[in-house]
Amino acid sequence: MAMKSRRSGPAQAFLVGIGLLAVIVLALALWQVRWIVLLGFGAILAAILLNAAAWCLRRVLPMGQVSAVILSVTLLILVGVAAFILLGAQIVSGLLEIQTQIPEVIRTIDSWIDLGDVESWIGARMDEPMQMGSVFSGLTSATSILIALGTGIALVFVGGVYLALNPEGYRDGALALAPAHLRPRLRQTMAALVRALRAWLVGQLVAMFAVFGMTTVGLWLLGVSTPIALGAIAGLLEFVPYVGPLTSAVPAVAVGIMDGPTTALWVILLYFAVQQIEGALLIPLIQREAVDLPPAITVFSIVGLGVLLGPLGVILAAPLTVVGVVLARELWCPWMAARGVEEASEAAE
Repeated sequence: MAMKSRRSGPAQAFLVGIGLLAVIVLALALWQVRWIVLLGFGAILAAILLNAAAWCLRRVLPMGQVSAVILSVTLLILVGVAAFILLGAQIVSGLLEIQTQIPEVIRTIDSWIDLGDVESWIGARMDEPMQMGSVFSGLTSATSILIALGTGIALVFVGGVYLALNPEGYRDGALALAPAHLRPRLRQTMAALVRALRAWLVGQLVAMFAVFGMTTVGLWLLGVSTPIALGAIAGLLEFVPYVGPLTSAVPAVAVGIMDGPTTALWVILLYFAVQQIEGALLIPLIQREAVDLPPAITVFSIVGLGVLLGPLGVILAAPLTVVGVVLARELWCPWMAARGVEEASEAAE
């Protein structure tokens, strides 16, 4: 028995070393194509939402998965076009107005506290004559960003549609790559991941629309200019927990400063009240089945992935944290518990 243990020791260490080397090589390869991996994860999120919408349609209409997904995509496009027609022009004009108010906000703050040369520096940057070369380079940079953004959104949307059309086929194909004895556990883990991400995504979307509505109405009642644009910013940034709401309050407070410190204070209180209502009432109701993300882990994930991956990492940090929590719960913790039982039994022998 001891001889067998001594023989298996070096062999087991060799296998562990090979496995660790394979993991490192795989991690390095994934890092080289990290943007494709992130876009692929975004496509999975889109597919989960489309599949949830298709499931709702199939409950009320006699149709198959493909027809339900196509109808969901059609309805989504129609709603997006209608929202753009109704609110798009107001949001764009509001954003442009906020941009033009930045120098005045700086001057107003400077009248309260001495900002030194900040005001003159910003004024010089905005008033200096622009040469044709700088204009061309600025347009080129803006065009490149818009093209990259549009391409990424298109890839996520198209990939999500294809995944939603045949989710079982892609799931079974992924499971076929794993050893047969691991497939039941992996199937269970994938189902848990889908449930957790679906609950989190639906909850976030409901929270985004609720924050948009409450913020827009509140700013309108306070008499702050561009309430729809500021509400849209608050709703969109709500997708990023904790960091997004704080960031969305900055332009609203800046616009409120134009009407004086009292209005700015009321704007701060409004955003605080909206977050309290969301945290105390909305989130417990709409995310009862979602994974409970610890605030500290979520914030550090957002900051860390933002540093590593930029804006896309910030946007996807929370759902990636959901994936990490579910994987730890479904795979790591049971494996560690099993190892503990094995070690205890070996010690008893």
